[in-house]
Amino acid sequence: MRAQEKPLFHLTIHEAQKLIQSGALSPVELTRAVLKRIEAVDGQLHAYLNLMAESAIQEARRAEAEILHGHYNGPLHGIPVAVKDQLDVKGAPAVIRKKDSGNPGLAEDSTVVHKLRQAGAVILGKLVMSGIPGDPPQAVNPWNTAHITGGSSTGAGAAVAAGLCMGAIGEDTAGSIRNPASLCGIVGLKPTYGRVSRCGLAPLCWSLDHCGPMTWVVEDAAHLLQAVAGHDPKDPTSGRAPVPEYARALREDVKGMVIGVPRHYIEECRTRTDREILALVDKAVGELESLGARVEEVTLPTLKLATIANAVIYYNEYFTANKRDVPTLLKTAALSRRARLYFGVLTSAADYIQAQRIRSRVKREFAEIFRKVDLLALPAQAGPAPTAEESSPLDILYKLSAPEFLAPFNLAGLPAISIPCGFSSTNLPVALQVAGKPFDEPAVLRAAYTYQQHARWYERRPPI
Repeated sequence: MRAQEKPLFHLTIHEAQKLIQSGALSPVELTRAVLKRIEAVDGQLHAYLNLMAESAIQEARRAEAEILHGHYNGPLHGIPVAVKDQLDVKGAPAVIRKKDSGNPGLAEDSTVVHKLRQAGAVILGKLVMSGIPGDPPQAVNPWNTAHITGGSSTGAGAAVAAGLCMGAIGEDTAGSIRNPASLCGIVGLKPTYGRVSRCGLAPLCWSLDHCGPMTWVVEDAAHLLQAVAGHDPKDPTSGRAPVPEYARALREDVKGMVIGVPRHYIEECRTRTDREILALVDKAVGELESLGARVEEVTLPTLKLATIANAVIYYNEYFTANKRDVPTLLKTAALSRRARLYFGVLTSAADYIQAQRIRSRVKREFAEIFRKVDLLALPAQAGPAPTAEESSPLDILYKLSAPEFLAPFNLAGLPAISIPCGFSSTNLPVALQVAGKPFDEPAVLRAAYTYQQHARWYERRPPI
């Protein structure tokens, strides 16, 4: 099927930008198609917290006029995207920043949104996330609406999978980009810590928060990352490493790359990991090997402590950031947010210091391993998306403290991507995770793209 024969809302960014650049597709037509799709199915999915339809059409008209006058601004020009509620968008409320949902629009954009606008993107609105006040309906999974999307970038996972935006920016503190990406069958990239500015991001944990792209295919993640990456003097944690041309990395395959698999750690997590997940991830790693990569088993002894250390740091910093509002939040906040606060109360300064020591050890172990291998490969999830009924309060507490496959890369600040690698027997998505060296997103994207083009799971869309 040719790109232009698809419904417009199912075009990838890569496909749409070619049509827009050639004049075969209008940004206004594309934006209207996506807004119509939102109107048709978001009543079921609950992906959007704040839809900015009127301003989106205005931005699309502006993009169309610029392109008609010869001012094409790159692959995001005229492309409708959305962002997680954590990111400030001028004129839109930030529900997460308030103790209730009744707050006025913000005065300015976050750096990420500012950069998206500079690239010509059309901002559709803000997406639901778990744990925000006001108890809005949580997003459900487009593959089966009885199932959840994962968190906390819940709306982004649902919106990208269902064609309610062509890409989204999520935020990942302990897996919050990669978890919903894996459960919703999309691509989710957590970049290196400091690669993307967090100025204008409502913080959950300053030393663990990462902003990154969530898209249908790997090449779209490269386009979004290109737009938002780079140093920001407004963010003191922003890295100064040069920003490469990410799309260039997709021209190479995995021949000659060495991929490490921490089988000992995967085995340690086996009792809490679905066998189907392990089998599909093993198959995907084998396919990367057949495509020319060399696969080696690696050992990371401290990895089993990384998730615990990540949780201690997360809850301690989260409690500190919200200390003034704790009495109110403990009465009004969502359960997951209250759980973080309770954990924060229970962790001491000594716990925090010990967690930081573990963090240093984990970083050293990763640095040593990455002298021997180019990438690491492991599961992106422990099981398929559970149903809402299976996600009891106890499950929520468990999941908050045990994202075994995801949190280590937040703790170490390393780039990691979730890429679809098949489906469970219940027809729910399963994902492979690939992680790399600091600021080596090109290698991560290269491996993910090579696998994607071989496996072609992106050809299968949710039934909604």
